[in-house]
Amino acid sequence: MNTTVTRNGALRGLLATTLALLAAVAIVAGCGGGVGSGGTGSFASGPITGFGSVIVGGVRFDDSGAEVVDLDGFRRSRDELRLGMTVEIDSSAITTGSAGATATAQRIRFESELSGLVGVVDVAGGSFTLLGQRVTVDAATVFDEGLDGGLAGLRTGDMVEVYAVFDSAQQRYRATRVEPAPLARGLRLRGPTSEVNTVAQTLRVGGISYSFAGASGVPAGLAAGQFVRLRLEAELLPTPGWVVRSFGTALRPLADADGVKIEGLISAYTSPAAFSVNGRAVDASVTMPGAGLGVGVRVEVEGNLRGDVLRATRVVIKSEDDVIGREFELDGHIARVNAGGASFVLRGVTVNTGRPGLRYEGGTAADLNEGRRVEVRGVLSTDRRSVDATRIRFR
Repeated sequence: MNTTVTRNGALRGLLATTLALLAAVAIVAGCGGGVGSGGTGSFASGPITGFGSVIVGGVRFDDSGAEVVDLDGFRRSRDELRLGMTVEIDSSAITTGSAGATATAQRIRFESELSGLVGVVDVAGGSFTLLGQRVTVDAATVFDEGLDGGLAGLRTGDMVEVYAVFDSAQQRYRATRVEPAPLARGLRLRGPTSEVNTVAQTLRVGGISYSFAGASGVPAGLAAGQFVRLRLEAELLPTPGWVVRSFGTALRPLADADGVKIEGLISAYTSPAAFSVNGRAVDASVTMPGAGLGVGVRVEVEGNLRGDVLRATRVVIKSEDDVIGREFELDGHIARVNAGGASFVLRGVTVNTGRPGLRYEGGTAADLNEGRRVEVRGVLSTDRRSVDATRIRFR
């Protein structure tokens, strides 16, 4: 989705003015995924960490025959899938063999957590605001190649789309991918409500309150703690802010499945036996994981899905280094070799070849030619827009 943002001076000036007013009243308040298999099918959710097959949660999903749709249900091309996008995958049963965990994807649905106009950019603090919400980035956040300079290249009034998970402990969004978006995408937000006032018809997500008076699709029994998906509109009068125009489906119901595995942030916590991960309910009464759990803690949960509740058989606390230090994998035919051979393009991603210690297998740098099939392992570059290869295997 390498959309280029067209900047019109007059429009951008108006957007910047609007955002400045909205930022003045905003309270600046941030990856996870899962894999499940049961019966004849499986389910996976989380950020994409590789291509060749689409890799989510350590599972390689053959996407050659998959239907790809966006959050509105419109058909899209699998070529639009990008590293860091958060996706949901319906697939065949997951099997484990010499190639690791694999399955065949039947349907891939990608959806962002926020889209809107950039407010305040804090390069030193590693964050920016969007719809009044604080969005943080780290070493694992992928920036689209169309965003020159990554975080430092963002400007007030830029229209962007953010794939992320909400950190309930810090009341912020933690981005897995940031990319340009067309103005037609509109203002959208998904997250948990921390407060709902049914009399005043307002709800709060993060540190921001949104009015839903007159909104369509208001969920029955709307209450604090419930995940919502909102279409918003900016208003300047009587005071600057955002209002909800409509509600969408925030969490689609999941079918029963065995062998489920979810990795993410604890979004709600009652006890070691009862909590939620990325809005999904977990019953850990059988395994009783013990101390260390709480809102905002990253965990890996395995178990069985019954009645839309994950009945855990194993809960492991994960460190942030497990995410920040993760490798990305790419497998395919080289589309283009850039001047001097310092980089090449593979599956829409620029791969750099200058990292110290880069290992070649089955060939050398001289064999990096257009059309040659290679398998790449690497880490995000410092600009977060490309991948620095740590291993290149010729196939």
